[in-house]
Amino acid sequence: MIWEKNIIFILVLMTLIGVTNIQGQNNKQVIFLSWKNVVDYSLKDNIGLKVKALDYEIQGKETWKSLSYFLPSLSYQGIAQKNLELQVFVFNIYDPFTGKEKETRARMGSPYNFQHSLNLSFPVFTGGSRWFNYDIQKNIKKSLFEELSAREEETVLNTMQAYYGIILSGELAASAEEAARVAKQNLDQVQKFYNSGIATELDYQRAKAQYSSTLPVLESALSNKRLSVQRLKSLLDIPLTDSLVVTDSLVKKDFLDAYADVPLERFKQLSKEYRNDIKALQFQQNAAKSGEKLALGQFTPTLAVTAGLDYAAQMENTNIAWADYIRSKSVTLSLSLPLFEGGRRVLDYQIAKKKTNQMDLYIKQAESGLELDVEQSYYNFVEAAKSLQNLKDTQDQYKESLRISNLLYSQGMSNQLDVLNAQLLYTQSKIGYLQGVYNYNISQLVLLKSVGLLDIIWK
Repeated sequence: MIWEKNIIFILVLMTLIGVTNIQGQNNKQVIFLSWKNVVDYSLKDNIGLKVKALDYEIQGKETWKSLSYFLPSLSYQGIAQKNLELQVFVFNIYDPFTGKEKETRARMGSPYNFQHSLNLSFPVFTGGSRWFNYDIQKNIKKSLFEELSAREEETVLNTMQAYYGIILSGELAASAEEAARVAKQNLDQVQKFYNSGIATELDYQRAKAQYSSTLPVLESALSNKRLSVQRLKSLLDIPLTDSLVVTDSLVKKDFLDAYADVPLERFKQLSKEYRNDIKALQFQQNAAKSGEKLALGQFTPTLAVTAGLDYAAQMENTNIAWADYIRSKSVTLSLSLPLFEGGRRVLDYQIAKKKTNQMDLYIKQAESGLELDVEQSYYNFVEAAKSLQNLKDTQDQYKESLRISNLLYSQGMSNQLDVLNAQLLYTQSKIGYLQGVYNYNISQLVLLKSVGLLDIIWK
């Protein structure tokens, strides 16, 4: 009986596990990607980009908040007061009938006080603090927008590198598989020749060693392919259980388009105009200068106007009607000038001045590194472009050399070592060409980003 219950329990458990696995498989999605889809996904789904976009939206609210200080403030206050002990005045009054002073007590106030107040206040002059604060918030918002644009370019570049990394790793895995297949075919052929007495023991051992050496390379290539796919999923915030289907192949792309023939000096000029990080620093510099003026404004007096409308009632009990209230109106003009605050205003101005100097140094540092960045990216692109055609020609030559070596070896006109060398050189040349295509495509994207023009590929 116990054995039957255990069998039933195991069957139910296996059924539940099977249903769970089926549901999990049904939740998996197959996502088809081209490089344009990758750009769209990265701009929409990257977590870091979403965080930066929220920073920009928050600063937009801060900018609107700074404008609210230009408006008057209106407040209401309602008071219901129970006086537990009233003031009592004691004084002596001369009584002419008795000729003596008589002690008299008078209670001031009433047990219950009720009041409704409506106050309108408006700061007429605050030393320019409201305007300078708005200018600071506005420049910070512009700076965050440029930082967001720079983060978009950085995200797209990283995603495109990962995307083409998938294609490259796939091509390298295919090349490794082809190399293993050719080495296996060569081993089988040499083994036949060895069995028939045509090939030597040395030829057979070389072919066997060549085939064995391709297996670790193949396994490494397949592992890199799997990891590159998972890396792209992470960048695009795609569940790791989903499947990606890449629709592009590793071919030469002309991302520079109209900028392909632009000289280096022109790229440097464009970078000063379009680089988002430089623009962001410039807006931060403007904010720092406004902060300096804001600190100076603390030395000026402030002028404010306040208007009040009050309704008050003093009652002996809580049975109150609107007719019991007494209305009063007031207008107040106040001038305030802090004469001494322990030197805080002076220190605030000195701090603001140093922050402005600090931003000047940041911009100088960024501009000096900008030209180096553009120059390095430009020469990397030029190098990649020049070497790509050479790599293609080299691959074609080694491919033909491998074909001739196999033909001569089958006819007994060359030895097996020649075939192995030709095969190795062809595999290396193919991998080099694929890497050259990858470098050519990515070097264009890096150059565009260094200039601040990477957004032309999606706008």
